[in-house]
Amino acid sequence: MRRIIALAGTTLLAATALSGCAMDSSSASSKVDCTPAHSGLATVSKGVLSVSAATLPPFTEVDGTKLAGAEGKILEKVAAMECLTLTAQPLDTASVIAAAQNGRVDVAAGNWYCTAERAKAMSLAGPVYGDQIGIISSSGAKTFSELEGKTVGTVDGYLWNAEFKSLYGAGLRTYPNATAMISDLKSGRVDVAVDSYGSAKYSNTQNSNKWKVEVPEADARVASSVNPAQVCFPVPKANGALAKAITDDLVKLRSDGDLANILGDNGLARTAANVKDLQLIG
Repeated sequence: MRRIIALAGTTLLAATALSGCAMDSSSASSKVDCTPAHSGLATVSKGVLSVSAATLPPFTEVDGTKLAGAEGKILEKVAAMECLTLTAQPLDTASVIAAAQNGRVDVAAGNWYCTAERAKAMSLAGPVYGDQIGIISSSGAKTFSELEGKTVGTVDGYLWNAEFKSLYGAGLRTYPNATAMISDLKSGRVDVAVDSYGSAKYSNTQNSNKWKVEVPEADARVASSVNPAQVCFPVPKANGALAKAITDDLVKLRSDGDLANILGDNGLARTAANVKDLQLIG
């Protein structure tokens, strides 16, 4: 499933690696005249909120130790609320979660879903936003009914694939990755492509906004359109206090409208900020 990359190979690290992680409980305020929203938070390095991430636009973009993208901007706000300096540790996708799980960084970022399996091994801060579906088409289709009779592309492992198979039957084509799917959309081998809204918008931008990208109307036949998968920030299991603080900060950013603005300014729909209480997948 999208960003539900298994914890295989990392779960076993939790019992040993976390116990060997030296967290600095004195990392309250590294900035002059700054009062943190939560006092006494422990971070790996004093005064720093360290984040593991791979470049996955528009969610995360890593340039050295700088983190941008929608989640980078969100965490930048969180760090400021806690009087911390944000720094990124660039890693390959497969290593991002492991770095947070074994306590080498404070937080993992990169469109990670809130799953029951992940919650067993880590503390989850969030939900951050809902990972909405995006329909990429020339016509600007906004409903799943409009896709009937068309050739529809999706990516292997996406949450809606089984439902799409029932809806579109032989018209559904499943691809190993979004790049292959977009290639066939460009060549006309599929009529419509369906992706995460953020990824869909980014793909469209990379193709000179050749198509229209729409969040489909909620349809009970496709559960993800009614309740989009929620994204969380995984935090080391031992640092539940930090996860709770980030969750509280996200609630404040959401109520102030800052979260919706960040998402909208970074290639996601503002409505993705409208999430319900934490709902674990699986």
